[in-house]
Amino acid sequence: MVFVGEIVDRDYRTVRFEIDRVRSGDPDPFAFDGDLIDIRYGLDAQYLDDGETYLVSAVVHPDLGLLTSRVSDPIEHFGGDEVIGVSETDVDCPEIDDPMRTLHVDGTSVETSLLQPFFDARVRILGAVLLPMAIAFGAIFALATFRLSLSGLFNAVRPSRR
Repeated sequence: MVFVGEIVDRDYRTVRFEIDRVRSGDPDPFAFDGDLIDIRYGLDAQYLDDGETYLVSAVVHPDLGLLTSRVSDPIEHFGGDEVIGVSETDVDCPEIDDPMRTLHVDGTSVETSLLQPFFDARVRILGAVLLPMAIAFGAIFALATFRLSLSGLFNAVRPSRR
């Protein structure tokens, strides 16, 4: 099933979409309340933003009976067909794109970089470093000023030895 939909709700592994338009397939067995549908993403659900519209391609999971999709590229098995004895042919097969993916409406991939939120929050990171330093320097300055004020007051009140 392929549709364009907007995210209206989520939990840590399932995303609920409001279907805008169906491009392929029939949502009736899985849709409820007219145009709402749940898609199981697993850990990939963290990469989708609430309120955004996506092009979703989902298939029925054979064991769970739920619609599933993914955002990130599937992890290739170590070695692939280069493991000795797995493939005895030298024919290069074309790679087929996995159709079970969720994309932006314009067809671009959803960003799944683990460090991208880190780079997007430069101001917050800078604030997390500079604010504690500024507070520490301010506290040291206030304590030094307080000490000098007390020393000056003590020297002014104390009688001089002449």
